[in-house]
Amino acid sequence: MKKFVCFVLIGCLIVTTLFAGGSAETGNVTKRTIRIAIPGVSETDTIDPISGVVTPGLSKSKKFFEEQFHKTLPDVNVELIGVAWDGWIQKMEVLNNSGDIDIGFFTNQIAVPDWYMDLTPYMAQDKDINFNNFDDLFIPSAVHYSYYKSFNYPEYTNNVYGLPIGIINEIFVFDKEIFDHYGVPYPTEKTTFRELTDMAEKMAGIDPVTGKQTYGAFVSDHWMEWFSVSFDAVKPLFSEDMILANIDENEYVEYIKDSPEVLEFFKTMLRLVDCSPAGVATGSGAERFFAEDNNIAINFDVNTINSLWLSYMFANATHITDRFQPVFIPENSKGYQGFPEFTRFAVSKKAKDPELAWEVLKIMVTSKDIINYYITYIQPDKLPVIKDISGLKILEDYEMNQKRYEYQAATTFMTDDYWNWRGVLRSSVCNRLLTKSYTAEEARQAFYDGVKKWVSDTKRQLGQ
Repeated sequence: MKKFVCFVLIGCLIVTTLFAGGSAETGNVTKRTIRIAIPGVSETDTIDPISGVVTPGLSKSKKFFEEQFHKTLPDVNVELIGVAWDGWIQKMEVLNNSGDIDIGFFTNQIAVPDWYMDLTPYMAQDKDINFNNFDDLFIPSAVHYSYYKSFNYPEYTNNVYGLPIGIINEIFVFDKEIFDHYGVPYPTEKTTFRELTDMAEKMAGIDPVTGKQTYGAFVSDHWMEWFSVSFDAVKPLFSEDMILANIDENEYVEYIKDSPEVLEFFKTMLRLVDCSPAGVATGSGAERFFAEDNNIAINFDVNTINSLWLSYMFANATHITDRFQPVFIPENSKGYQGFPEFTRFAVSKKAKDPELAWEVLKIMVTSKDIINYYITYIQPDKLPVIKDISGLKILEDYEMNQKRYEYQAATTFMTDDYWNWRGVLRSSVCNRLLTKSYTAEEARQAFYDGVKKWVSDTKRQLGQ
């Protein structure tokens, strides 16, 4: 009986040795398993209906990532976990909390200290990615936003919870044919937001060539809050400690009440609503954009139009891209525009082997083959954030992507916390502009009241 118990114990020890820490026996080589959750990867291959680009499914993507990791980590076995974009934030939270992943994903979520490890101890001593070479590896805005800043969690200030792999660059798209019909000059990279709006108003009416109704613009409240940066309507705020009680409220809150820049922003948005189709409040009216009979001069709905235009670019559909042209979101007086949204990967707090996850993470965000693959197939509307872009086909093969990279790297709005104003604009002000529920003056007052309340409520919740 004792001998039988001994054999059972030995067997249990062998099993434990093989599988503890995410390891698996393959032949005579013990493989260490790394579990990576990537939004945008499906179970099977998917085909973009416009560009025809095939996004590899989990099986092919797993093979690709393993091949890349094996160049330096030959004992790694990759387990990819696909996550649909719809509801990805909630899904990522569940995966982290349940301990089902080692590496996860985030953009600008405030709650990431609850999900991911602080990478500061690794970066303090790592030879590949560290605080001494961070600025050399990534563009300035990617470095700036890698340091966690939130008034809600000041105790985590300057921790690093993830490493960046991509950044969004949003574009407007205009119809050259409608511009030609009205004799309006095309916008350029130096065209201001006010000038774009002037152009739109000139093309809201009856097309002098076709005799049909045209609309100067199509707008959406989705991401509209970021346009405020182009008007100097919001201010960059920098804080060493992220203690909300320490900010100068006259500088960052009270100014809103009488700000001419804030008022100009709302007036301009209302002007665009006035020259948009009637259905703009419900998101309808731009269904024929990109079609032969399109009747919208400038499409400002970046959430929809950006990825669609890029799909046509990737498909080399010049019959579309020659007529429908992109224009960058205009800069403000200091040379900045909105959308500092980065895509990042991070080590889960419940990773089975954090040291291995860190080694894999470093490869993911610096390998040019992986960056090319990720942006080409998984997030084609994004751009790389590494400084050394030589050999990146996603830029070399597309002149427009090269321009987008250079523009975004140079103009990204930087601040330490934008939720004190952005949350109010996106949740309770911009949407009411589309229905004309507010005048510009009323919108400014609502913006002020909302920010004032947010600051007061947050300070009270934090006991400040």
